[in-house]
Amino acid sequence: MDAMLILTGLCTIGAIGLLGLALQPSSETSAISQRLEGLRATAAKKGATSLRDQDEMSKSLFVRMVLPLIDRSSKFFGQMTPATSVERARRSIVQAGLQGKITPTQITTFSYILMLLIPFMSLSFAGVPMALLSKSTFILAIGALLGYRLPYGYVQGKAKKRQHEIQKALPFTLDLISISVEAGMALDGAMQIVMEKSRGPMADELNLTLREIRLGKGRNEALVDMADRVGLDDLKSFVTAVTYIARLGGSLVDVIRIQAQVMRTKRRQRAEEKAMKTPVKIMIPLVFFIFPSMFVVILGPAVISIMRSFTGLPG
Repeated sequence: MDAMLILTGLCTIGAIGLLGLALQPSSETSAISQRLEGLRATAAKKGATSLRDQDEMSKSLFVRMVLPLIDRSSKFFGQMTPATSVERARRSIVQAGLQGKITPTQITTFSYILMLLIPFMSLSFAGVPMALLSKSTFILAIGALLGYRLPYGYVQGKAKKRQHEIQKALPFTLDLISISVEAGMALDGAMQIVMEKSRGPMADELNLTLREIRLGKGRNEALVDMADRVGLDDLKSFVTAVTYIARLGGSLVDVIRIQAQVMRTKRRQRAEEKAMKTPVKIMIPLVFFIFPSMFVVILGPAVISIMRSFTGLPG
């Protein structure tokens, strides 16, 4: 029997086994189900509606069905996942703003499951017969790599998009903070004003930072944690300047104003850099797609006429 056929069979059997393991009810789940049934019976006697069921049905299909299966499979994959992979997933989740929605263990487990499922699914959709599996090593390798990287890529893509939105909102945010501080407000009050007057990831981060400060964390420590969560160099430089002035003493208004000016300058420089890169990026579709089409349209009739004249075919 061919080696690739054996490998595909093992991947399929492993995926089916994991699915069965996830669907198998556990004693803990049975106890929770019994408690839920008791609560539902009590609520039915009192004529109350099940708000928990309504909240559960309002969630997406992925959250209601896929994540519980992943949680059960994570008991097996959690032991074989390196700590570096879990830490990388945790950092990406924090930067993407998905805390509380998904865990690093769920991301790593989902990547392993897709690494087993996608190669078999890719062969099925490609219509490769079982007799030609020995010639499908490339498809299997690409499918396994795609399945492993897909969850990480999705989370990292959301993290980069969120960082880009924060980077665009940062100059405006610093301007509002500078105006509020100049009007006599403290930095915490200025952050509260900005949080109330704006929307988006930057406002969410300020809201989380203010909640940490209200719960007893120091302001400098909360700002440093915000910069670490976002992972943006511009925000880290602003937080470093503010904490430095807070420790040594000085004019906080001047520091914030200078930082806002620096952010606007960097934003203009990034826009100019993208504008300078545009002609280089246009060359790729221009050379490989537009020029060949133009050559075919312009030189095609002439080439056909020359070939007919040499071969003696009638025009």
